Amino acid sequence: MKNKICFISLLILFIFLSNPGLAQQKFVLPCNGRLLSHSEKIMLQQVGTLEKTGRNDGPKIKLYLGSVGLTEGNPYCAAGQYWCFYTACLHLKLSSEHIPIKRTGLANLVFADASARGERTIYRATKHDLIIWRKGKTSFGHIERIINCGKAGWVQTVGFNTSSLNSRTGKIEEGVFIKSRNLSHPLSRMLVRRLIGFRKI
Repeated sequence: MKNKICFISLLILFIFLSNPGLAQQKFVLPCNGRLLSHSEKIMLQQVGTLEKTGRNDGPKIKLYLGSVGLTEGNPYCAAGQYWCFYTACLHLKLSSEHIPIKRTGLANLVFADASARGERTIYRATKHDLIIWRKGKTSFGHIERIINCGKAGWVQTVGFNTSSLNSRTGKIEEGVFIKSRNLSHPLSRMLVRRLIGFRKI
């Protein structure tokens, strides 16, 4: 009997280790339904925005960073996501208190806030979710928002402060792009940390 229990325990452990997503969690935050939809519309309008010199600069990048109190030259992946909610609030005449995520330029601070306030749910990607990556145990990370979910962990996202190959010029461009990501695959040297989802209110 003890051997059987031991075997089952080892099997469960193996399943979790071989499928990291099973051990991960998703934190859900309340969000005004109109704000969620409008922020996505604004976000999609940013796709194709390019940096001026490839150094986290340019008119639009300045706006993204300014929304969280930062200046050009800083990473703007989280600032861009916040700016979309902030701008949607302005369009809908809602106060900034309706913005569901923390005002910060750090992806992992967005996660820390969501994990403290959010409802824990099943780790399953859905449209509008935010993916948080982290490099080891450092504070360095990245964040993108899901716009479509596919099979086998594949999703389409909009990512600020990302790069893309221009097929016409053959050059790498820096800016805002639609990306294909897999929740089980590393992003450079970063691993998916958690998902942040939204419950419409």
